[in-house]
Amino acid sequence: MQAVEIKKDIYWVGAIDWGVRDFHGYSTPEGTTYNAYLAIDNKIALFDAVKKPYGKELLKNISQIVNPEKIDYLVVNHVEPDHSSGLPEVLEAIKPEKIFCSAAGNKALLSHYHREDWPYEVVKTGDTISLGSKTVKFIETKMVHWPDSMMSYIPEDKLLISQDGFGQHWASSERFDDEVDFSETNVSVKKILCKYSLAVFAYNFEIAGQYCRYGFGHRYDCSRPWAYLAHQPVQNHRCIQGMVPTKDY
Repeated sequence: MQAVEIKKDIYWVGAIDWGVRDFHGYSTPEGTTYNAYLAIDNKIALFDAVKKPYGKELLKNISQIVNPEKIDYLVVNHVEPDHSSGLPEVLEAIKPEKIFCSAAGNKALLSHYHREDWPYEVVKTGDTISLGSKTVKFIETKMVHWPDSMMSYIPEDKLLISQDGFGQHWASSERFDDEVDFSETNVSVKKILCKYSLAVFAYNFEIAGQYCRYGFGHRYDCSRPWAYLAHQPVQNHRCIQGMVPTKDY
């Protein structure tokens, strides 16, 4: 896969795992996607990484846009290995000024990788950083679906980077929901959400309240792929496969 621009100066740079058939005991006959995003501004930010075997692919995708050494910030929204096990290789290449993560994320990164020398900066719900013309707002989403989990919102683009929130397992060369067979994705969404929804949606009201309280607003452009099948958080949007929509309304 190549990098895909999903908003002006924001790119999907992740990796597709066509071969995985079991993920934490879940059957994944359609494979899965490891999502990472690159925002280009006065400061350049990488959001999340990929599973260890795909680290070089991530760096290759980034290199299509910018020299990886020019990345200033890394945001770690979630520390499970499918999101972060490529970090040691990636960090050797990019050497960011700061690594933003939640307090639980900081603890998990230290536990997983034993690197006290990485430039951690702990953030909490409501904290913001400026990239220049773009702002990143953080919201902790504990147990959606791990204690370290958080989401990143870019209000100027109405873009929510939601790690595993509202997620599903799907591998595809296409990056947007209206480019794939809806009947197939519908089956996949229902299969995952039926098993997963009790863990995630028990927190919906609390998380939605946090969005409103901290100005994330009700018109953020979405969630993860095709989440509206479960509870329709946004109408008339187009979602990128693996994360966010790209149209302005």
